[in-house]
Amino acid sequence: MMEGQMQAERVEAARPERFGEAWIHAIAEGALDRLERLCSPRLNSRVLTPGQFANLSSAAELVAKYKDWFAECTDFQVEASRVARIGKRLGISYRFLLRDHEDWFRIEQQLYCTLKDGRVQQLHLLCSGFQRVEIEKETIPMNMEKNGGQDRARDALLEFYPEGSDTASTCALLTPMIKARLGEMRSMQVLEVRVNDPAARGDVEAWSRLSGNPILKMVADGQTLRFFVQKK
Repeated sequence: MMEGQMQAERVEAARPERFGEAWIHAIAEGALDRLERLCSPRLNSRVLTPGQFANLSSAAELVAKYKDWFAECTDFQVEASRVARIGKRLGISYRFLLRDHEDWFRIEQQLYCTLKDGRVQQLHLLCSGFQRVEIEKETIPMNMEKNGGQDRARDALLEFYPEGSDTASTCALLTPMIKARLGEMRSMQVLEVRVNDPAARGDVEAWSRLSGNPILKMVADGQTLRFFVQKK
C-alpha cells in the first residue's frame, strides 16, 4: 500500500515537468495554437518585454502575443531550458536561437505559472526581447573538432545545461529536443549533444537504440557528456 502511494506521488510530481516540456515544444515546433489548450480560457497573464508591459485576460490573447513573437520565425534551436516547481508555482524557462527571415536572433523567456486541473490559470512572463546574433561568430552547423585524437565532424550542436540536479526534468526534455533537432537535419548528418547531467547517458543510449539513430561517439569532457548522434 505504501509503495503504491509513493509511486502515485512520483507520477504526480512528474506531471509539471511534462507540462513544461509540452509548452517549450509547442513553441519550437511552431504549433503555437497548442498553447491555448494548455491554458484556462480566462487566463490572467502579465507580460513584461523590453519597453512594454501588458495585462492579458484570456488564453486567446496570450496565444496572439506568442504569434506576434514567433509565427514568422524558423530554424528554432533550443539552447537551454529548465522546468521546476517553485513553491505552488511552476517555473518554465527557455532560450532559443532562431531565424527571422534572413537574420538570426537569440531570445530568452521565463514563465511562472499557477496551474489548476492541468491548465494554466495565472501566468507571469519575463522576456529578454530579440537579440540579434552575428551568425558567423556562432558555433552553428559544420564545425570540426578534435575528440580523442580523431577528427569528428558535426552538422549541428545542441547544448542542454539544466540548473541543479533535477534528473526528472533532464530526462523529460532532452530526448524530445534531440528528436526535434534531428528532424531538421538530413539523413546521415551528425548532431553533437552536450549535457551536464551524468544520468542522461542511459536515457540517450536507450533512445538511440529505440529510434535507430546511432551514437557514433560518446565523450566525457569534465562534467559534460558529449554525444555524436547520426540521423538514420
